Amino acid sequence: MSDIRMVIGGLFLVYGVILVVAGALGSAINLWTGLAMAVFGGAFVAWARASRL
Repeated sequence: MSDIRMVIGGLFLVYGVILVVAGALGSAINLWTGLAMAVFGGAFVAWARASRL
C-alpha cells in the first residue's frame, strides 16, 4: 500500500527537477524554487521510507 507522503514527495521531486532544468536554461528564480522543491520532496520521501522501517 502506498503512503501519501511518498506520492507527495515524488511529485515535489519531479516538479523540482523540471524547475531546476528550466532554471539552468533561463530564470534564476526557477533554479532556486526547483532546488527548494527537490529538497522538500526528498525530505518527504526520506520520512516515508524511515517510518516504514
